[in-house]
Amino acid sequence: MPLPQAVQDATNARRANVEERAGGDRLRALLWTALACVGWAALGLGCLMWAAHTTDVELGWIAVWLGLAVGNGGILFTLLWAYARGEHRGDW
Repeated sequence: MPLPQAVQDATNARRANVEERAGGDRLRALLWTALACVGWAALGLGCLMWAAHTTDVELGWIAVWLGLAVGNGGILFTLLWAYARGEHRGDW
């Protein structure tokens, strides 16, 4: 037996409201993830620029590898964390 039209309308309105809030959560998470990736990239580039600026060879190589690890590792960690949060929220 089908549900009455009033019940169907109320259910559809509730689902639309939940979907709208979920879309906002997805967008907010995407923006924070993008901002964090830009931050990690800037921090890694800062280390690389410091390596190019320094006159000590050993300290320069340490800064190069630190910049590569911080930039690439931070971005990778951020993307994996965002994927896990999206999985937990049910985005995909």
